[in-house]
Amino acid sequence: MKEKWIWLPDFASDMGLWEDELATVSPEADHLFVPYEKMVSYLDHLYGEPDLASASTVVGWGLGAFALLKNAAFRPKGQRWILLSPFADYCSEESEWTAENLSFIAHQTLTASDATINAFYELLEDELGEWQDDWLKCAKRIKPEALRLGLEYMAKNRIDSSIDTAGGGVQVLYGRMDRAVPPSMTIALADFMPGAEFKERPKAGHWPPMLLF
Repeated sequence: MKEKWIWLPDFASDMGLWEDELATVSPEADHLFVPYEKMVSYLDHLYGEPDLASASTVVGWGLGAFALLKNAAFRPKGQRWILLSPFADYCSEESEWTAENLSFIAHQTLTASDATINAFYELLEDELGEWQDDWLKCAKRIKPEALRLGLEYMAKNRIDSSIDTAGGGVQVLYGRMDRAVPPSMTIALADFMPGAEFKERPKAGHWPPMLLF
């Protein structure tokens, strides 16, 4: 039976931008790139989605990785996780945001989505790679309500208790040059994930192709 890989995106993102490149990590597998708007519709119950529950490997990026961790109690036995730039608390002291101002921005997104998108674009514009403009075009096509849902989820939730990773199969990859999710925000997860493998990519920022390869 073919392996099935599911890919969960970061805030306002589409991992399908890199489908041809990312799928080479397991060329014989079937790959499903979940649209951002679909993912945010079930953040609190990710494993209610049949495709996710039956996947052999799930790759979560940023918000997608965070949502996986919040749903860790429902992870099927033997399912492998690859977490790209996950975080314990997006509104920690190392962040650009507090819970209060991120919640305010989430509400403001309904009437001024371009301002929200541009604020996140500024975190990515100095990244190595040439995908910033592709990300921006994708983000501007997303409905404001879906943007709001993602931001509110990040503002209201955090990882503050142990996650069962003792069985292995969880790899955490983060970039030393990441400005959207600084390395310290990912490393903070190590206290809650004693069985996970953490690996820094010294020359990578936030983009998935640079984190995976």
